[in-house]
Amino acid sequence: MKNAPSSSAERSNIDALLHLLSDHDLRVARQIHRHLVDAGPEAVPFLRGSLEDCDDPSLAARIRAVIGDITQADVEQDWDELLKTSDEELDLEAGAFLIARAGDPQLETAPYRQRLDAMAAELKPLSSGTPRQVVRYMNEYLFDTLRFRGNTQQYYDPNNSFLHRVLDDRVGIPISLSVVYLLLGQRLHVPVAGVGLPGHFLVGLRTEPVFIDCFHQGALLTEKDCARLLQNYGVEFDRRYLEPCSHVHILARMLRNLIAVYETRQETTHGRRFRRLLTRLENGENRPGVH
Repeated sequence: MKNAPSSSAERSNIDALLHLLSDHDLRVARQIHRHLVDAGPEAVPFLRGSLEDCDDPSLAARIRAVIGDITQADVEQDWDELLKTSDEELDLEAGAFLIARAGDPQLETAPYRQRLDAMAAELKPLSSGTPRQVVRYMNEYLFDTLRFRGNTQQYYDPNNSFLHRVLDDRVGIPISLSVVYLLLGQRLHVPVAGVGLPGHFLVGLRTEPVFIDCFHQGALLTEKDCARLLQNYGVEFDRRYLEPCSHVHILARMLRNLIAVYETRQETTHGRRFRRLLTRLENGENRPGVH
C-alpha cells in the first residue's frame, strides 16, 4: 500500500487521477479506481476534500465508491482483529460501529462513543437501585426524555441498522435500538442481555423473566407476552428463544438484516460488503474457543 500523499506534488497526482476517474470509458475509470484504492486510508482526507468541491454527480458517485472501497479494506482488517477474541469477550460496541463504518465510509466513531458515555453519565445517579428499577429509569430516559422509538414509517431503511444513525435520528429497528440499550447497560453494569426472538429482537434482564421491547418505547413484557408476540408472527413458542444471545449472534443478525435490505433494493455492491463481514464472522477464523 502506498504512503500518504504528503506533498503538493502527490496531491496534484491524486487530482490528476480524479480527473481521469471521470473518463467516459469505464475501463479507464475502473483502472483509475484501483490506483486510488491502492493509495490507502491516508488518501481518504484528500478524496473527501475533492468530494466536497465536486459539482459533477457522476464523478462524486465514483469518488464515494473509491472511499467506500478503501474504508471497506480498513474495516475488514479491524473486523478480523475483533474476531480474534472469544465469543464471550467479543466487543459488541466495536462490532456495531464497524458495521456502521462499512455503511458510512466517512464515519468518525469517537463522538458517538462519547455520546454514549454522556448518556450513561446522566443515568449514573439513578443506577443504584434494583435491576428492575434501573430498567424503568433507563426506559424513561431513552423513550420519554430522548424519545427513541421504532421507525414504523421507514422500517426497511438501512440507516435503521447503523448505530450512529440510530443515535442521531433516535429511530431504529428492534435490534439496533436494543444495541443502544445494551451498550448503556454495559456502562451502568445493569444485568441485561440480547434476546433474539424470531422476527423481533428484545432485551432481557438476567436476574428475572422481564423483557424490554425497545421498538415499542421500552414496553416490559412477561414470558406470556413474548409467547403471544411470537404467535402473531405465526411462530410456535419455545422457551429457548428467551435465552440470552451472544454478541456474535447480535452482530450476525444485524448483518443479515442489512444484506436482506440491500438485496431487496438491488444495491449489490453494498450487499457484498456486509456479506463479506458475515462470512468472516460465521467462519470464526482465528477466534479462540470457536469450532
